[in-house]
Amino acid sequence: MARVTKKRESKKSYALIVDGKDEWWYMAKVKEHYPCTELKNVKLKPELPSRKQVKDLFDLAEAKLKEDYSFVILILDLDEPLKDASEMLKFNDLYQKYLLAISNKLSGQQKRKYGWMENMLLVINNPCLEYWYLLHYNKTSKHYSDFAALLPDLKKIPAFSNYSKNEAYYNNHPDIYERLGGDGGLKTARKNAVRFDSADCNYQGCSEMNLIFDYFDKH
Repeated sequence: MARVTKKRESKKSYALIVDGKDEWWYMAKVKEHYPCTELKNVKLKPELPSRKQVKDLFDLAEAKLKEDYSFVILILDLDEPLKDASEMLKFNDLYQKYLLAISNKLSGQQKRKYGWMENMLLVINNPCLEYWYLLHYNKTSKHYSDFAALLPDLKKIPAFSNYSKNEAYYNNHPDIYERLGGDGGLKTARKNAVRFDSADCNYQGCSEMNLIFDYFDKH
């Protein structure tokens, strides 16, 4: 009798693409603290692109899916693209393709070029990751042109009065997850989060970091 071997089901492999080290440091602490077995078991390998233009970030996401990864999480801050009209045109075009891909609405020709986006989670911060930190304390849609404009409001929060974009601040006790109120603070931020709307990006801010937790809670 022929021996039947059961093929092992391969686990998903994830690439995390970020355009700044603070996203990397934050996600490392999330993985350490957040009580989700699936996320703790995932080997997230943050990828920092050498160039940070919108197309470069999407190209890197596509390349990672063609290499060793079955799913890509791309965290994209809009502070720099919003300063360049041509960059925003590229972003809006790719963003609309992404929405079609995850809704399974790409045409045949589009699917051949953009079908890879079905295996990507795109997370938008407007203007930057620190907007997510504000949502841990207050529900807001206030618009900030960039990180420098947002920083004074962030520093009004006692736990962030000395905020600094460096690894020691994110890792030392209390680390960034603890400064944000732990699981309770995260619950508040997820409740306060609002989906990105490309039509309003010049008028209101947002952070979609909640989508990462929504995704892993379901998988």
